[in-house]
Amino acid sequence: MIRRNFKPHSCDLDENGPESIHRAVALVHEFSASAVLTPQQTAKLAILVEEAVTNLYDHADVQPGFTGSLALSADDDGVGICLCDSGTAFDPRTVEDTHVPDLDRGGGAGLALIRAWADALDYRSEEGCNRLELKLRG
Repeated sequence: MIRRNFKPHSCDLDENGPESIHRAVALVHEFSASAVLTPQQTAKLAILVEEAVTNLYDHADVQPGFTGSLALSADDDGVGICLCDSGTAFDPRTVEDTHVPDLDRGGGAGLALIRAWADALDYRSEEGCNRLELKLRG
């Protein structure tokens, strides 16, 4: 069950990757309680957010002065995820996922998970700001 929540929950992201990832995942749990998400929805949302934010720090050439934000919202259509950042532009809708997961490091499955569990509604990069909008499925 999803309760209407027109005021999005958000957090800032900065050049400190581990701390930003921690804030993003904490936001998911705060948001999930207020939006009355099921345990399965909460788990999927937490994994999606962690993967998307981690990918910023792994692939977006984060430099000093990096800024970003994560916003979560819920309405009758489901859960929305909006990720904005000043890193390298990357549109996940246009890239083939041919990456083989790194079993030693535990990474490399992020894009596949995001595509499996969310719809990419929009991506744009304008004036040094990237904006990705996703909608969690089911």
